[in-house]
Amino acid sequence: MFKERFFTITYLMAISLCIIFSASLAYAYSGAKATANRAEPAPKIDGKVAEGEWGEGLYLSKAVCLPGSSKYNGFGNVYTPDQITDENDISGTIYCLWDDQNLYLAAKVTDDDLFFEKGGGWDNDCVEIRFSPDGTKVVGLWITAKLANKNPGWYRKNDLNGAEKTEEAPLIKATVGAKGYEFEVAIPLTHEAIAGLDPAVGKVVGHTVSIGDHDKGGAEYSMPAWSLNPSTWSWDAAFWGELTFSGEGIVISAVSPQGKLAASWGAIKTK
Repeated sequence: MFKERFFTITYLMAISLCIIFSASLAYAYSGAKATANRAEPAPKIDGKVAEGEWGEGLYLSKAVCLPGSSKYNGFGNVYTPDQITDENDISGTIYCLWDDQNLYLAAKVTDDDLFFEKGGGWDNDCVEIRFSPDGTKVVGLWITAKLANKNPGWYRKNDLNGAEKTEEAPLIKATVGAKGYEFEVAIPLTHEAIAGLDPAVGKVVGHTVSIGDHDKGGAEYSMPAWSLNPSTWSWDAAFWGELTFSGEGIVISAVSPQGKLAASWGAIKTK
């Protein structure tokens, strides 16, 4: 009897350790950490990112993403960095908030060579935003200020429910200028694009964002991204950062996105 209990307890302990170990492997992210605050107050979705309306933002450029730069924030990567001249070529600040009804996303991008001539997704200048609730499956949004020179839209892919579509999205409001674009969107938590993400106070998800830039009539493509392993370009979730949904309202930091430092969605813990 004693031996049976001993082996039963040992077996259960082994199973428990395996489960814990497996869970830890599922969240083997890069170490980059950020926070999405509650939308208190909620931003006005009009396609113009007003100063302070969204709190802190995550600033991306070649300088803050590429190792060797004095502005490098400790996490990030650049796809084809040789094609990026400077911050006027491509840079921008991306924002995320949430509440019990919506996930709020916004971006303000500087781009001196705009390209909105194809169907959607990464075929156009866009902002790519990815979440991974379980460390494996991905909820991805490729948001563009225009689809084929018309209205704002997105390519969206949700591995949690198999939903995938490229479409104009009335939820997105955008403004396009001669030297860049900005957009704002409030996505209902029940929308199939993000269904299953289920933000909650203290919940941690895998996360990364990037800015896709087409230059020279779409012939060249580059992309600064946050949280990817700086030595390897990969979309593998193991190279992502972690995003924590906070119960605190909007925080205005003394370090603004314009400061070109490690501005973030609440806080980036750099090396």
